[in-house]
Amino acid sequence: MGSGLTEGYLELRRKTVARDRSLREKVMSLEEAAKLVKDGDRVGIGGSTLSRTPIAMIWALIRAGRKGLSCSRGIMSSDGELLLGSGASDHLITSWFSQGIVWGVSKVMRLYTESKRARFEEWSHMAMGLRFRAGAMGVPFLPMRSMMGSDVIARLPEVRQIDCPFTGEKLVLVPALNPDVALIHVQRCDPYGNAQIDGLQFMDIDLAMAANRVILTTERIVSN
Repeated sequence: MGSGLTEGYLELRRKTVARDRSLREKVMSLEEAAKLVKDGDRVGIGGSTLSRTPIAMIWALIRAGRKGLSCSRGIMSSDGELLLGSGASDHLITSWFSQGIVWGVSKVMRLYTESKRARFEEWSHMAMGLRFRAGAMGVPFLPMRSMMGSDVIARLPEVRQIDCPFTGEKLVLVPALNPDVALIHVQRCDPYGNAQIDGLQFMDIDLAMAANRVILTTERIVSN
């Protein structure tokens, strides 16, 4: 790993460590929250397919006219189609992109990718999870075996393969994913941003820790 990448990641971690963790009221409108996201930001999206998709926040970004967003999510669905079709995003990072298994791969994604209007970056489920986990841990990469034996690795220039220094076996290294902003929908939270999730958490805990800023949308605001 080159010194430039190392220095860049150390600076990223410095900014993450310095972020505001104060116990203060953070309730705001969708329109106010959208102002926290800038054109060209890296945006992590919580939930999975149709589960806890922060769709109201995504629409707020579209209405605000955001452009050039690089959006990452464990498994994408109609959220990705809205981001592409509106022009809000031109780069999607995920492991699967469809409304459901029976409908097949998103036709919108295929149209935008094949016409070169957007970049679609496909990783394995495990790779997406470990990229957010590495970002949450504050390390620049994590090793795994997922994607070995497939041609997915050849399409991802960021991936490295090494011989394990302990066992000598082949391993894949995936880079950390540290979004500028994470959009996460929850069932309830207090005015300070402490949240509770019912059901599956998916990759949201790691995503929240990896991101420099978290925007929560909620069904209900409750007492601290």
